[in-house]
Amino acid sequence: MDLNYYIKVFEDYVSECELLPKNAYIYVLVSGGKDSMAMSSLFKGYAKKRKDLKLEYLNVVFPQMVFGKDKKDINATVQNISKGLKNFKSEAADTNYTKLGMVQYPCLLCKEVRRKIIADIIAKEKKNKIIIATAHNNYDLLAYFVEFFGINPKDLAEQGLNYEQLQKISLKDEQMEHFSHFFPKTELKSGVALIKPMLVFSRPEIEEILKKTGIPAYLEPCPYAKERPKRVLFKFLSTFPAGQIKNLTKRDTFKEMLSVLKEKAGNYDEALEKVKKTNYKELLF
Repeated sequence: MDLNYYIKVFEDYVSECELLPKNAYIYVLVSGGKDSMAMSSLFKGYAKKRKDLKLEYLNVVFPQMVFGKDKKDINATVQNISKGLKNFKSEAADTNYTKLGMVQYPCLLCKEVRRKIIADIIAKEKKNKIIIATAHNNYDLLAYFVEFFGINPKDLAEQGLNYEQLQKISLKDEQMEHFSHFFPKTELKSGVALIKPMLVFSRPEIEEILKKTGIPAYLEPCPYAKERPKRVLFKFLSTFPAGQIKNLTKRDTFKEMLSVLKEKAGNYDEALEKVKKTNYKELLF
């Protein structure tokens, strides 16, 4: 597809879901990976049309080794990530990445470190009506949905999603973070709003956007993340022909999945209330 097609999809989705109200102040979280680099590119173009928007791009250097082997390499990576982005801030974690190898769940520690840094940066800004944009896409939702309903990945790849056959479930407290990512915009009780501007895109489409813009993803794959359920699922799906799995998600997948969750999750309303009462930093990444 032409890049203008993806730009229009993005802009139509932002408008339809009212993600960016007039004069909004948005923190765009930029890791330097594929999803966030594509989101940053789309935001950069969109901001030229919406002069009222105030954007700030936030980056956290952690784990350090995915940015580079030494300080010089890390700084070069951060400079590459920030190219063309006004109001870009990057902060390096004090925590050494080697601690990830000392804990049972390294990805949870990584989230804690990055979340605290982001929260501290935002707290210093002392802005009202904060909006935070993260780059979750509909492939992320697919992984979470599989987790919620215990769907067999092989059945998913071969048969697709059969919503009618899914059993009733109850969302667990530890699933609230993933549940929150299905909503294009979540306004928390604290006044902070979380938005997901990329939910209408699949990972292959995000890769196509980067290809069309000429923007690479700058980070090396994190070795500690290879056993994450999401990574395991995507690795498994990659063994099937692309044409066989490309229809697993589409533009309105997030709407369909939310509808199914509302029907099948007996505690849907209760779970949504829990999400709205949660501190925003617990729902990032």
